[in-house]
Amino acid sequence: MKKIAVLAMVAFCMAMMISSLAMGARKTVIKIGINAPLTGDIPKVGEGTKYAAQMWLEDIEKAGGLEVGGKKYEVELVIEDNESKAESAVKANTKMITQDDVLAIVGPQSSKQAVPAGEVANKYKTVMISPWSTNPNTTQDRPYVFRGCFLDPFQGPVVANFITDEFGFTKAAVLYDVASDYPKGLAEVFKQAWEEKHGPGSVVAYESFTTKDTDFSSQLTKL
Repeated sequence: MKKIAVLAMVAFCMAMMISSLAMGARKTVIKIGINAPLTGDIPKVGEGTKYAAQMWLEDIEKAGGLEVGGKKYEVELVIEDNESKAESAVKANTKMITQDDVLAIVGPQSSKQAVPAGEVANKYKTVMISPWSTNPNTTQDRPYVFRGCFLDPFQGPVVANFITDEFGFTKAAVLYDVASDYPKGLAEVFKQAWEEKHGPGSVVAYESFTTKDTDFSSQLTKL
């Protein structure tokens, strides 16, 4: 019985040694996640995102890998479809971080998806960068989340100044998609900037609609 126990222990130790050697020999692969709208309202954006990522990967492979600290590593893309939906963007980030073990994530683009997806990335301390989410909430108090574009608080005043200086208008009307964070946030900032410039009431109408609405007769009548 004692002999069997010793043999079992030796076998176990050998198995652990082989496993360790295999782990040491395994290549370190850097996984980059892509959270993109391949389907849904803006599939062309997702398609362009996918192609751009693949072009970048081709350049990395031609260079022999991604150089980090003087050493080159193989790169793998993990591409997930967020379907242009907030809940799908959250699921995509959660999967890529907890199951695929990505090092960083590019996307989502739209604020509607980037704001909630950014919460997931920051929670798991995974770097995420949104190419064009302008809503401040995407990165606010989130040290692991970044953006590659100007914020709504910058864009709103620029639009207000351009309309005033270029056309000399003193009154404005706003029609925005209430179901999306980007137009909703930009509309609020523009209204504030315009009224600071031209006074209260200078925004004569502030009307909303919902994504995929086709009848705007009520809003346009007010405008």
